[in-house]
Amino acid sequence: MFNMDIFGRRLIMRPVNLTSAVSTLIFAMVYGVIEHTLLTSPLGISILVYPLNLHLIGQLYFYHILMLLLAGLICFNPFFEIFFFSSNNSAKKQALFWGTGNILNFIWLEDMFYFILFAEWPKDVMTPLHLSFYGVVWWYPVLLTAASVLYYLTIRDMRKAK
Repeated sequence: MFNMDIFGRRLIMRPVNLTSAVSTLIFAMVYGVIEHTLLTSPLGISILVYPLNLHLIGQLYFYHILMLLLAGLICFNPFFEIFFFSSNNSAKKQALFWGTGNILNFIWLEDMFYFILFAEWPKDVMTPLHLSFYGVVWWYPVLLTAASVLYYLTIRDMRKAK
């Protein structure tokens, strides 16, 4: 466990939590690059083969479902052992909270990296939620706040269990 002193309080965190958050960040960045490169290519979505280019609804394609499944694996992978082999409900709750925080961060980070890595600012063009405030998509801070609350609850439970 990491013991860090932040604002006069001890922050207790397992290395697996930190590495899972970092791997989520890296995958969100890579996925944003892949999606931007794919959609800005002259061939666009047609470069994908069936079933990846299967249009589901709105601007949602089957490759989005596949990539979200991969994101779920990356966000929750460090915790599969806890989910399947631990009888400790507190540890399962911590793993569920942290993994859910990871997936929420993945969703907004991927969308942001889609624009930022190519020197564009999020314009809310690609989402059905066409609303932004001065270029800040409203659901970015909402998802970040929700993920931060889940991370906080996890760390608080770790501190109690110690």
